[in-house]
Amino acid sequence: MKTAMRGAERRQQGFTLLELVVAITLMGLVMVVLYSGLRLGLNGWDSGERRAEASNRLRSAQEFLRRQLAQSMTVYETNNDRRERSVVFAGRSEGIEFVAPMPARLGQGGLYRMWIGMADGQLQLRQRLYLPGDPAAGEERVNVLLEGVSAVEWAYFGPERDNDQEPPRWRADWTSTERRPLLVRLNLTLRGESWPDLVVALVEGPR
Repeated sequence: MKTAMRGAERRQQGFTLLELVVAITLMGLVMVVLYSGLRLGLNGWDSGERRAEASNRLRSAQEFLRRQLAQSMTVYETNNDRRERSVVFAGRSEGIEFVAPMPARLGQGGLYRMWIGMADGQLQLRQRLYLPGDPAAGEERVNVLLEGVSAVEWAYFGPERDNDQEPPRWRADWTSTERRPLLVRLNLTLRGESWPDLVVALVEGPR
């Protein structure tokens, strides 16, 4: 009878200090594990969102570049001294210059002389209204197409002359004044990561 009364008294007294310390320690460990898992999940979610946002920005920029290059025109200018025609096109590994109509959302209508290349860690579009024989005509406007650009490399494919005996190949620079390339390729490195090449066929205009 006395033994049963002692057991009842112990149950009424509750947990000992040691038991409370052990319980609190275990609860703390569980909370640490749960918090670590939650933080890891949130970091993964943020990383995925940033990756998706970067992909969307790149896709929009590539669509714009593809459209502008595909709509670019073969325009010739005549040298006043020699009376020689030269195509309005400049291709370098760091940038490309051509003539194309401007989308209404970026400016007024008409033909524009455009330059696309890298500057200050950005892929920039610089454009000014095209006036024959005056490459510095009008006010130059700058639009940022992409941020965080690490490197840009353009390349050009096609024969540089009409009677060129050499088979067409890719070139880092386009030096021909007779014609434009058949294809243009852009290799873009964004925040240290190389993205798939953009290849666009240029429409050959009247000669």
